[in-house]
Amino acid sequence: MSGQMSSLFAVDVLYVLLFMIGGWGLNLQFGTTGIINFGYILFEGIGGYTVALFTLGPQGLVAGQQQAAFSVALPFPIPLILAVVVGGLFAALVGVVVLRRVRRDQQAIVLLVLSLMALYFVTADPNFLNGSIGFALIPQPIIGSAVASATYEWVVVGVVGVLTLIIWGLVRAATESPFGRVLRAQRDNEASAEALGYNTFALQLRAFIFGGATAALVGGIFAYTLTVWSPAAWGYGETFYFFMVVIVGGIGNLGGVVVGAIVVIGLQQGFAFMPNVGSSELGVVLQTICASIVTVGFLALRPKGLFPERRHRVYSLGSVISERENRDGLDAQGAGTNAN
Repeated sequence: MSGQMSSLFAVDVLYVLLFMIGGWGLNLQFGTTGIINFGYILFEGIGGYTVALFTLGPQGLVAGQQQAAFSVALPFPIPLILAVVVGGLFAALVGVVVLRRVRRDQQAIVLLVLSLMALYFVTADPNFLNGSIGFALIPQPIIGSAVASATYEWVVVGVVGVLTLIIWGLVRAATESPFGRVLRAQRDNEASAEALGYNTFALQLRAFIFGGATAALVGGIFAYTLTVWSPAAWGYGETFYFFMVVIVGGIGNLGGVVVGAIVVIGLQQGFAFMPNVGSSELGVVLQTICASIVTVGFLALRPKGLFPERRHRVYSLGSVISERENRDGLDAQGAGTNAN
């Protein structure tokens, strides 16, 4: 494999891993908890800007002729850790207001409007986060520059792969635990969950914070690997690619998210290699239209996705004994019927 092909393949694998991480965070909010977060991309934007601000430093701003309210040059992985923390804190702030005060059927619109407000604010004020231009020349980890080799890109893939396994373990532990069962219970019938004594707001807030922190992690890694970050990277349309990952793969299914991420990246790269289209404006438009058609098609024809959420059976000692007694009773009844 040539160096160029190896580099392209490494980027594709990296994007699949990042969409898997982001898809799992959204799946916990949307698929498991029932929060329709149309502002999910906002938290990815927070992660990207946090990494940029805590990586460039004053010298980086001067070198790129960029403006920001403040900037500090910190070594890796501190900026990425800060991105996760800031994303989680902002998600907590938003969640306290939206999840408590807004009805579930209206939360999607409120979160989308919040994302648009943040986008327009950042774009309009060049002194805050360099406006619509955004940040460039973000140094990549370890090498400390914006130029990387194919070997370095595979090292990044390996590191992100380890992070992907960690996030998968955390999400799986959450969804398969009693906490996950309660999340699904309040998703399906919130009134019944409250009647049983569960604090549904606290449950939703915990899932919302985890999803926001996960999205910020994805944004931070994107900022590091792309070496640029601007409002164009977290437009509201980008949110629906994460929804496409979840809807196509399977709502509430962790393995389905993997398939959904592969489908989304395959679609994007397919248009990127089209002759006379590539990454042009026409290619982006066609890519968005195709993604929208696929998403709507799945919602209409296969709303549970390629791999629907599996049934979660809860076993306890009492249920096992009861099941055995019922089975023994049926066997005895059947034997008596045969004897007669």
